[in-house]
Amino acid sequence: MPLSFYTMWRIFLTLFLGLYIYSSKAQGLLDNSSWANEPAKLAKSIKLDNSILQCIYHYSIIDNEVQNIREYDVIVEIGDSICKYECYQKFRLDSAITTLGSVTNKEYFALSQKYTPSFSEYLIQNLNTRNLDYYGRISIDNFTYKETIPNIDWELEDSTKTICGYLCNKATCNFRGQKWTVWYCDIPKSVGPWKLNGLPGLILEAITEGKDHHFVATAIRKSNAPITYIEKDYFKTTRNYYNKSLLDYKSNPGKAWKNTPLAPKDMNGKAMPIPKRKLFFNPLEKE
Repeated sequence: MPLSFYTMWRIFLTLFLGLYIYSSKAQGLLDNSSWANEPAKLAKSIKLDNSILQCIYHYSIIDNEVQNIREYDVIVEIGDSICKYECYQKFRLDSAITTLGSVTNKEYFALSQKYTPSFSEYLIQNLNTRNLDYYGRISIDNFTYKETIPNIDWELEDSTKTICGYLCNKATCNFRGQKWTVWYCDIPKSVGPWKLNGLPGLILEAITEGKDHHFVATAIRKSNAPITYIEKDYFKTTRNYYNKSLLDYKSNPGKAWKNTPLAPKDMNGKAMPIPKRKLFFNPLEKE
């Protein structure tokens, strides 16, 4: 059965890579007892601004095609000129490292296990220049693209509800293939989760028409923490190309592995076919 073989191959690959990494590090510790206490070599962190407010959201996504739901916590850091959206676990990992100043290899791996990021995508908005930088990952490659912070045509409504102790007003819009209903409060910050922006106050809840994307604030707090950017090698691209490439990969990840060392081979070293299999995916942007 092709699917059974593919599943078994993925399990084997995952176990193999995991055991290889583990055994390599364990062997390194055995061969060199000082390795664990050596300073970890981490990517450079660049301060962009100080946050004055942080809003944490619970984010749920439904993929109706694979009939599955995933839930994450995300954070929006809001400064005078910079706004950053990312996975909350990634934020906690970076914050812990920043607080310590420097970490050893042992400390870094312990923190990485404690604060394992749920996803790698994040975006940074410059509120002064109205520029948006998006950072994402497809398979093993990192990508970035630039765009202008979107102008969203909101329709304000009279309905109200209370979220995190704040009285919120309702607004709706159609944005890049999704019909959104959001609730914004009187905190005078015209931002929200992901790329949603442009209302008279901070967006505390946002849900698509089919309820397959749902952000709801769980905590709002004052802050004076640095908003940072981690230097990496990114492939520069465009929003349309990135979204199409990500969709292609999620729809058939085996295609990306074809003719690479990750492609499965038989006992004679001949490449074996990889059955098509869709990964969990429901894009926020459909246009």
